[in-house]
Amino acid sequence: MRTNMKMKFKILKFAPILILMLLVLSCTKEEGYGGKSTLYGYVLEKKYSNAGQFQSEYYLADKRVYIVFGDDDFYSDEIRTDYTGKFKFSYLYAGDYTIYTYGECSPLDPCDSDVKVVLLTVTILKNGDVVESNDLVVENW
Repeated sequence: MRTNMKMKFKILKFAPILILMLLVLSCTKEEGYGGKSTLYGYVLEKKYSNAGQFQSEYYLADKRVYIVFGDDDFYSDEIRTDYTGKFKFSYLYAGDYTIYTYGECSPLDPCDSDVKVVLLTVTILKNGDVVESNDLVVENW
């Protein structure tokens, strides 16, 4: 009987530590809104003639940019670029994000849907980071 009491006392002694460990593990934040990080970048359009000759490039205003949180199957939010071609997603947690937009398919190399997905994967390492992505470069004909 005395050994059972000692065993119970040992278990009760470590219970708060176990509970604390479970709480810390359960508070791990997944990708998404609620954090202090910012992810931003620009959408650059490269304009080509129908013959495939480069004509010009410029940053696109009012272009839709989508963000996918972590491994989600569908976009989580969308935003439009400002007049300088810049997009910004604020209040994110650390984690992996996919950003994407759409461009046109080349007449020299057509695709089934006439639109081409341009995407980048970006990682925010810690909460509070401000991360600039590479340009999302769309080609239009």
